[in-house]
Amino acid sequence: MRILEELEKVLLAEIAVGLGKTSLEPDEDLLEQGIIDSLGLMKLIAFMEKTFDIKIIDEEIIPENFQCLNSMVKLVEQQMQNQAV
Repeated sequence: MRILEELEKVLLAEIAVGLGKTSLEPDEDLLEQGIIDSLGLMKLIAFMEKTFDIKIIDEEIIPENFQCLNSMVKLVEQQMQNQAV
C-alpha cells in the first residue's frame, strides 16, 4: 500500500522527529499521542497535496481525517477518486 508507506515515511522523517519512533501502526492515534501538532498537520497536508496530486479543502481538515494513518489513506483515496471523476 504505497499511500500508507509514503505517509508513514514523512511522518517519521519530518513530523515525529525526536520522538524516538521507528514505525507507526495503521490505527495508532497520532493526535492523542501528540505525534501530529498544528504545524505538523500543515506540513502533512502540503506533502499529501504535492505527492498525491490532490487538494484538501478546509472542511476536510478535521481530527477524524488525520487521527491515524488509515484515516489519512482513506482521505487521500477519496480525493483521488473525486478528482478522477
